[in-house]
Amino acid sequence: MLSEDGAFGGLAPDSPVFLSLKGKQWRKLSFNFKKYPDADGNIKTTLVCGSLENLARDLIKQAGIHGGSSHSGRRSLASWMDRKGFDLQLIQDILGHSTADMTLIYIDPWEKRIKEAFKNSCLGLKLLEFHQELR
Repeated sequence: MLSEDGAFGGLAPDSPVFLSLKGKQWRKLSFNFKKYPDADGNIKTTLVCGSLENLARDLIKQAGIHGGSSHSGRRSLASWMDRKGFDLQLIQDILGHSTADMTLIYIDPWEKRIKEAFKNSCLGLKLLEFHQELR
């Protein structure tokens, strides 16, 4: 895991970011294939790291956050980035989604943005005044 010449902060650039300790031996985390249907019903396959998900879940529980998961953290990150004005393509790239549609599912609606969009869509509209004459 250590670089031979001390470059990269002393770490080998091709070493894993996360390791697990089994006994006295450091090992790479294992990944498994997960299959899921996309919006069109096609079966997609992705790699997931169950042990890293479990670690994230345990850390979230220890922090006193109930119902949190690595997935809810991804949703929170996507929503936070969106509210900060980050580009949708960047958020999509960070989450590793193949389509913007999937990323949009992760971003929670924001009442302020909805009101602004409605207000902006109504700019330039003139309301007609209806008068009913009394006879």
